[in-house]
Amino acid sequence: MEEQAFPNLTVNSTKKLEKSERYLISKHNQLKQFGSVEDLATDESILSEKDREGILHNLLTVRSILAKALWKSGIFVGVSVLDEFVLSAAQNGHADICGRVIQDLRSAGVERPGFVLYPLTEFGMEIPPLMTASSELESMAVFLDANFAVTAQANGFDEALANLRKMATALGITAEIHRSDIEHYARGSNMKWLTRNPLMLVRLSSHTGDYYENQFIYTLKIRIAAAQVVMLHALSIDAGILVEKFQSSANVNNWETLDIRHYLVGEATHPEKPINLRRVPMNVAALELARLSDLAVTVSTRTLARSEVQKWKEKLTPILRSVEVGYLRYVNLSSEEKIHIRVYRRLVTSIDWYRQSFGSRLKEAECIVALAVAFETLLTDYYAPGSAARIQRRVGICLSSHPNVEVYKSSVLTIYHARSEIVHTGDGGHETEIHRAQAAFAMCFCEVASRLDQLDRKMLDPIRELLGDSLTQEEKEAKDAAKEKKEK
Repeated sequence: MEEQAFPNLTVNSTKKLEKSERYLISKHNQLKQFGSVEDLATDESILSEKDREGILHNLLTVRSILAKALWKSGIFVGVSVLDEFVLSAAQNGHADICGRVIQDLRSAGVERPGFVLYPLTEFGMEIPPLMTASSELESMAVFLDANFAVTAQANGFDEALANLRKMATALGITAEIHRSDIEHYARGSNMKWLTRNPLMLVRLSSHTGDYYENQFIYTLKIRIAAAQVVMLHALSIDAGILVEKFQSSANVNNWETLDIRHYLVGEATHPEKPINLRRVPMNVAALELARLSDLAVTVSTRTLARSEVQKWKEKLTPILRSVEVGYLRYVNLSSEEKIHIRVYRRLVTSIDWYRQSFGSRLKEAECIVALAVAFETLLTDYYAPGSAARIQRRVGICLSSHPNVEVYKSSVLTIYHARSEIVHTGDGGHETEIHRAQAAFAMCFCEVASRLDQLDRKMLDPIRELLGDSLTQEEKEAKDAAKEKKEK
């Protein structure tokens, strides 16, 4: 389980930060007249327009620097919460506003973990055959080092509450989850999924003042968690570790609902109080949120206990975490590292397409297209003629140490050719080894992501250069032609 780094957090001083802090300190007497940042922003009588704009600008500067430092440490304090802490520290008129805010946040215990609870559809846990029992098979799987857990549907409130508490405890969330709080939401409209659907719980330290301000963090963590689940599933299938259809809880669930319009966020706001629950409507990025629910794979605790699967988990967990951290740092937070932004965005986008290739409501042709797009997003820097050969070559580079590299290369090439015919003719009647290609993607993703520490801002074709691939003569000519066309 990932430990929080907040207790040792410091903010590096810069000229920009020092200037903003000095300005705010010089205005501390004026700031004392306001009870909140909202009062300050809407004031029309106390401050001159120049002073109000100057104060708000410098408050934003200090807040942004603090937010970056906190988020990099895995402490996701929403900007609306940070605003009030910065205002309070500035009102005192003492130096080192950032240091005082950090001390106040530490005293408030913002590193205490909470969670986001997300409904799933078509997800299953392996169950014993009818009229039998197995101590190896459980209805819940905890991915401790990856900070998430999944559980089969409960089909009853008491069992759902027990599952929620069990997942939270297993992930080190110590704040109490009150029955009455969960009951309040379970009885409300559009929350039938709480008892009828499988659930994913992701552990994180999040504190917000507005509904949606940390949603981009929640969705990123769910995307990464779901990627680990489908990658382990694909690698297991490829290794011949199968779960019979009627031994999946997904196939004995007659009550699962698609009426999913909210998810739950739990924030540990006080050490002696129960966790603060918030029901968040799926109004912002609704399509993305709906797609996140579709996790049409079956997880088996017996399979997860196997030595080879444990090795896959030990490899996937730090790889995916590094991608999550890099995406948050370079894409979600402002950065001037254009190459890093481009590569991390492509990697996470490739995961999204990859996950769609397991979609429960897609035809096989649509799954093939999604998987082909995932490979192209992962293994190429841009579109250019000869993509099929390029992808096949780079799959070979990624899997060069694997004894079945040629088999994987062939399966990926078949997928890519099938995708081209589907797109251009609408003909989806092709036999493909999609499960093998899905396993190949998981291995290729690990290989590309393991080289991210070699990224350099001077790279022109970062994916190609990370893999040590060379352009063919045809590719060089196509690239030169594209460059000339762009310059005209």
